[in-house]
Order: sequence, then structure tokens, then C-alpha cells
Amino acid sequence: MLWKKNRDAVRPAKKKDLERIGELRRQAHELHQTGRPDVFQKPFGDAMDAQTRQMFYDKNALLLVTEADGTVCGFVYATFVTEPATPVWDSRSYCKVEEIVVDKSCRGQGHGTELMQKVRAEALARGCPKLELNVWAFNAGACAFWTKQGFVPYLYCMESRTELPAPMPAKEMQGN
Repeated sequence: MLWKKNRDAVRPAKKKDLERIGELRRQAHELHQTGRPDVFQKPFGDAMDAQTRQMFYDKNALLLVTEADGTVCGFVYATFVTEPATPVWDSRSYCKVEEIVVDKSCRGQGHGTELMQKVRAEALARGCPKLELNVWAFNAGACAFWTKQGFVPYLYCMESRTELPAPMPAKEMQGN
């Protein structure tokens, strides 16, 4: 189904939007499950639907939707975090973008950017000096979107499978 570019305003989610938000989360889950079947469960189940409802009632979060021609075509869920100081880290406050999904048929029309503008404005109003998020390395489209939004990496999470042989020392790799 192709959506017209007639966008409605970004607004707080309503209870009636939860089913559609769940459908959008399923789209994202399918992408993630395909990209990392070792991490993401299949299928998207009742527990995820319950989590969608919890997102709606989370008082320390923002759940916004965007519409195209009166139909919800995207959402963002962001939380406001304050971490106390530790012996190593200073205390900090930030807004964490937990999830953002725009329907496949509506991508590239500015919906994600509009959602993020509202999140950025709310974070600023709440005194959060920055936004943070996690993005899967396999999701090239999301990585490109976040770069356009002004996000830059500040921490790399890396993994190695235990069943793989240990990497060869550099000297052996050079044939010496």
C-alpha cells in the first residue's frame, strides 16, 4: 500500500493506536529476526504485545506517532534516564531512543525526521543534554538515518563467537 505524502502532525500516542504500533513493531522485529536470528526470538508474541501496552503507560517516557492521511505510519518510544555517579563515571542524564519504526511504505518521506524533531525538543525541554540509542550494525538503513540525524558513535560493542578459532597473530598472517 503506498501512502500519500500528506502527513498529519506528530502527536502523543492514544490507546487506540496500540494495535497499529504493535503492527509496526512486528515489521521491525522481522527485520531484526532476519538479521540476527541468534538474538531475536521468532515469532513476535503476546509478551511483545504486553510490552507495547507498557510503553503506553510509562510515565518516564515519550510515545509519539506520526500519521499519513489519518493512519498511523510510524512511532517513536524514548525514555528519560538519569544515572547516578559511580567511582568511575560522572552522573548523567539523557534521552534514550528505545525504538523508532516507520512503515516500509512510508520511509523516505520525512516521518522519522519529524518524530525525532519532537523527541529532541522534548529532551531539551526536560533538560537532557543529549540523545542516545543503540542500532544493529547489520541495519544499514537505520545507520544511515541516524547519521543524517546527527548521531555519531561513541562506544562500540563487539562480539566474537567462541566456536571460531582464535585469530592468527599478525606475524603469522604476514607469512613470516
